[in-house]
Amino acid sequence: MSFWYIAHDDELLLDLDDYMRPTKTGCPWGEAFFRRRLRNAIAAGKLNVSEVWLVRSNSEHHFHAILKVKDFRNHQDLQSRIAKLTWQLHLGSDLYRGRADLMRAVRGFPSASLLIRNEVIPDFYRGPDAQCPCTEKHDTQKQFDLGENACPIWRSVRGMSPWELFGPSSKKSEMFIPLPTGRVPLQLIMTKIESED
Repeated sequence: MSFWYIAHDDELLLDLDDYMRPTKTGCPWGEAFFRRRLRNAIAAGKLNVSEVWLVRSNSEHHFHAILKVKDFRNHQDLQSRIAKLTWQLHLGSDLYRGRADLMRAVRGFPSASLLIRNEVIPDFYRGPDAQCPCTEKHDTQKQFDLGENACPIWRSVRGMSPWELFGPSSKKSEMFIPLPTGRVPLQLIMTKIESED
């Protein structure tokens, strides 16, 4: 079973990857970035936070953070939606997820930000917004290949594949091609030499 938490008007949803990895100073990344940036934003009066929830993600060493905020009342206003997603990125949410959230917001998805979990958040102030019978991670390629048989929640809420948002990406190894400083020829950008390993 998968449980879907979709951002409400007064919530920020963060996916904090490798939360415990050490920074240059040795303290955990989550401490150095998430907590300190959040503390500084609250202290400066930039973010009005009433609750913070930190829970383990489905992946080892990853966490989800949910913040109840009082700053963003008009969730349907694109400017408010972009501001919320920018705060999520600033507080350390996963970059790919953040880019996809921004593109969903720009394309008019009702709620661009979501967390998918394999269990309900214990003692949380609300239940999940949706649930599906899927027991494996919602792999984008697999869901896309399933077409009409894809998870209906995935199709309606997450919906777009990375290549629909940003174009296809290759997973094949490539040879390094150094770029010159100054004007870079587009032909050089478009050159691809696959490595043989």
